[in-house]
Amino acid sequence: MEMQEKMISTKNIVLLVLPQVQLLDVAGPCDVFTSANLFLPDDTFELRYRVHMVSGTSDKIICSGSGIPLTCSHTINDIDFPIDTLLVAGTTLTVLDEINPGLYEYLQSLTTHAKRIGSVCVGAFVLAKAGLLNGKQVTTHWKYADLLQQTYPDLKVNVNPFFIRDQQIYTSGGVSSGMDLALALLEEDFGKPLASEVAKHLVLHLKRPGVQSQFGNVLPEYEMLSPFTKQIRDLLKDKLEKTVSIEYMAESVNMSVRNFSRVFLKESGMTPGKFLEKMRLDQAKNMLEYTDMSIEMITEKCGFGSIISLRRLFLKYLSLSPAQYRKNCKGTT
Repeated sequence: MEMQEKMISTKNIVLLVLPQVQLLDVAGPCDVFTSANLFLPDDTFELRYRVHMVSGTSDKIICSGSGIPLTCSHTINDIDFPIDTLLVAGTTLTVLDEINPGLYEYLQSLTTHAKRIGSVCVGAFVLAKAGLLNGKQVTTHWKYADLLQQTYPDLKVNVNPFFIRDQQIYTSGGVSSGMDLALALLEEDFGKPLASEVAKHLVLHLKRPGVQSQFGNVLPEYEMLSPFTKQIRDLLKDKLEKTVSIEYMAESVNMSVRNFSRVFLKESGMTPGKFLEKMRLDQAKNMLEYTDMSIEMITEKCGFGSIISLRRLFLKYLSLSPAQYRKNCKGTT
C-alpha cells in the first residue's frame, strides 16, 4: 500500500509593525505561534502557522523602540498571501500621528476576508482610528485606557482583562498581554491541550491570574493630568486619611463649589468625589503591595470608612478583593 502524500496547509499570521514598535509586542506572539509548530503532530493534512512580519509603512526595515532594526518580509503594499490573523503591534502614541492614511484603508478592507484582526498594547489606537472598534468591547495598555476612551467615546474600554474578543476583533493589554492573546488564539485553533503545552514550553500561564489593571494606577499617570487636576492632586495627596469635602477643595483654589465642580469635571473627566475615591484606592494598592500593614490599618490610612467599602471598590475597579490583590502582587500562596 502506497504511503499517502502528506499535505501541509498554512495559517498565515501577520504581525503589523510600525516605527518605534516594542519588541515584545512582536516577539511574544511570534514565539507562541512558532512554538506551536514544534508540538503539532506531523500528520496528513495538518495545519501549520507561518508568521509574517509586515511593515505598516513603505519601508521594510523598521527601527524598534529599543533601537534594534527589524527587517520585514513584506509591506502592506505587497502582501501576496491570504491572511488568517493580523495583529497590530504597539508603538508610541506620537508615531500614530504620522501613519499614512492608506494603512487605515487597508485595515478596513481586511474585515471582509481576514478571519481575525487584533492588536497588542496601543495598537488598539490604530484599529480605533481605522473604525474597526466602533461600539466594541476593547482593552489596551492600562496606562492609556482612559485616553483611548476619551478619544473614542463610542468604545467600551475595559482595562481589567489581558485581552478581549468582540466578534472577529481581538484587543490585548500592555506588551506581554500579546502573548496571552496569542495563546488564546492558539487554543481556538488547536484546542487547550496544545495551548497548554506551548504555555509550559514558554514558562507562561495559559490563563494568567489576576487582571491587567493591577499593574497600574486607577487614576491616569500624573504627567497625563491637566495642570489644574495636578494642583488638586498635590493638595489631596497628604490628606487622604482625613475627611475631605468638595467645599474644602473649592475653597483651596478660591472657587465656588459649583464652578469648581464644573471645571474639575471638564479638566479631569470625573467628579471631584470620584477622583478622591480613586486616589485613595491607588494608595491602598501601593500599601498592599509594598508594606505588610494589615488591611484594617490600610483601610484607616486611606480614609475608607470600613473594610467593606475598601473591598467594594477593589472588586469594582480590579475584580479582586484586597487580600487577592496582595497575594497576586507578592506571589504568596
